Amino acid sequence: MGLERDKSLVYAALYASDRPLTLGELREVLGTSSETYVGKVVEELRKELNQGSPFELVGTGRDAVMLRLREEYLPRLKGIVRKVRPSRGTLKTLALIAYEQPVHLSRLARLRGGHVYEHVRQLISLGFVEARRVGRTKVLRTSRKFASYFGLEDEEELIHQRLQEGLGKEARGRT
Repeated sequence: MGLERDKSLVYAALYASDRPLTLGELREVLGTSSETYVGKVVEELRKELNQGSPFELVGTGRDAVMLRLREEYLPRLKGIVRKVRPSRGTLKTLALIAYEQPVHLSRLARLRGGHVYEHVRQLISLGFVEARRVGRTKVLRTSRKFASYFGLEDEEELIHQRLQEGLGKEARGRT
């Protein structure tokens, strides 16, 4: 296909994706078996974007990259940018959910205040958090989209194992 065409294809894939893509996924997009070649394409695209583009390539760990609008463009584009950008408080709430999961919404409200209800609504709508009703409250945990977006796929099984252990303790505690 040629390096220029492959850079364009990787650029298009990263633009269209709502999450970071791994080198393996980009290898499939390019139809190659060489991760070395994919790494070269990504590095060439990174160099090209660093020469005045409003976008940048960001590594997210676990050999994954994502396309992101540079921070300096965000203030001028408020109200135009389609993607919802969670506030700092919403991200703090997400971090607490990830750390404490499974966590009751009522406990989260005690720890962070009443504003967490709006944070949780936003995080659920973004697909980063899942909620399950238990009695008069909800139990929150991070989703697979959260794990994928933040490059935690390998830790996902550990997270879900911890979640299941926590739910088992919760059920035993109510009997």
